[in-house]
Amino acid sequence: MTVYAKATKSSGPIFHGRVQTIATLNSDLSIGRVISQDPIPDSLTLCNGCNENMAEGYLVYLSKANLKANRPYDYYCQECLDRYFPKAQKVK
Repeated sequence: MTVYAKATKSSGPIFHGRVQTIATLNSDLSIGRVISQDPIPDSLTLCNGCNENMAEGYLVYLSKANLKANRPYDYYCQECLDRYFPKAQKVK
């Protein structure tokens, strides 16, 4: 399996307009009642490995299809990318 990493600044559009949603789940795992939705500041971009707020990092994609559809797995700093995905193929 090839993992792809794309350098991305935290000011990029992918980080704009995010919300954190707390909701109940139905027995079929569909969303039930939404309890709250809180905006996430555009400037808050945490590394999934070390939880540091970063100005620039890497979006990690676990497949070529996810890369083409721009569905990243998560966001990592350089150090954590090297630690957890040492063979990641960097793309533009």
